Amino acid sequence: MASLDPAAESVGTRVRRARKRLGITQTELARRVDRAQSWVSAVENDSLPLDSIALISILAKALRMHPNELTARSHRSDNPHEDRVHAAIPEIRRQLERYDLDPEWAGAVRSLPELRAATEHACWLRVEARYAELAEGLPTLLSELQAATHLYSEPDRSAAFGLLAFAYRAADSVVCGLGYADLSLVAVDRIRWAAEHSGDPYHVAIARSRRTRNMWSSASWNDTLTVIDSACAGIEDEYVAGRPEALAVWGGLQLRAAIAAARKSKVDEAWSRHRLASEAVTRLGAGQRTNYYDLCTSQTNVDIYGVAVAAELGDGAQAVRRGETVRLPKGLQANRVGRHHLDYARGLLWCGRREAAMVELEHAEKAAPLLIRNHPMARQAVRTLLDLERYGYRERIRRLSARMHIL
Repeated sequence: MASLDPAAESVGTRVRRARKRLGITQTELARRVDRAQSWVSAVENDSLPLDSIALISILAKALRMHPNELTARSHRSDNPHEDRVHAAIPEIRRQLERYDLDPEWAGAVRSLPELRAATEHACWLRVEARYAELAEGLPTLLSELQAATHLYSEPDRSAAFGLLAFAYRAADSVVCGLGYADLSLVAVDRIRWAAEHSGDPYHVAIARSRRTRNMWSSASWNDTLTVIDSACAGIEDEYVAGRPEALAVWGGLQLRAAIAAARKSKVDEAWSRHRLASEAVTRLGAGQRTNYYDLCTSQTNVDIYGVAVAAELGDGAQAVRRGETVRLPKGLQANRVGRHHLDYARGLLWCGRREAAMVELEHAEKAAPLLIRNHPMARQAVRTLLDLERYGYRERIRRLSARMHIL
């Protein structure tokens, strides 16, 4: 009897099944994604890997499915540590759903400084990709912050909404990173709601930009850039005036726009956006903070995004050239470190440097295990290395595949 577990199917099998469910031919699907029929055939036969987010999104849109369905991201594992995260999801969902109801917090609400410290710890767990600890603590934090927005007087009430926006961002990182696409949509809306109530224009700008990740899943690149430009317009006066917070947020928004443009295959615009982010960092200056609003707006991050933009454009050679010059400082956010090693590995793999790509994937997983094990591009890179395995890394790639539940 055939397996009913979607994760046990190959990507090609899922594409073929979805195409047949729609009642269309390979030729018609090829027309919808602007490819040749032979390309669709190769994908369905698993002889051509789907090794870019843009390609997965475009194909999923044509097949009327979410990209997570195409990549079969699992919500469960046989690892107790990983399952701690998934076990916390129902209560996170409940807190996100009751955002505008009366608080159910029974005890005394902590002071604003104490809640700020607790929220900052949650944000730290987020950027360090420590999703198990974060997920377990989020429901309690969300509940107490919601109570604070009811009990505090101004200006503390607005500040509490700002902290709630941070906490909702942390929740979104967990649910999106683990493949709960429906819940991510809810979390993004809650970020917007809290940001608007905070009265902080930077929270509002960031909230707008969080919408774009869900737009990526439907290959809505033009809409993504429109939303980001709107967010930038909301803080343009502050950016022109050189306010550090505005420079940091503006730079972060432009980096996101660079990725969107790259996935749209707009080479010039992608690198133009990347340069705008670099200009913002230069204006910010070396002596300023780089983590305003829990962002990472630094020259190192701009360099990291340079590798990512090249990877999203499918330019393996440039991704490798840029990756060779990146120096990751000690203490850099783990999610940034993990994603950088992944993008560098993709470039190396395209250039035929399999041993080096294997090393980078190992670095990526070590930096951010849950993030990388659930990332569709990491999983595709591992599948490719499995298909092309060599003696030098055979056992290492098999162990990594097992941790990702690919073998």
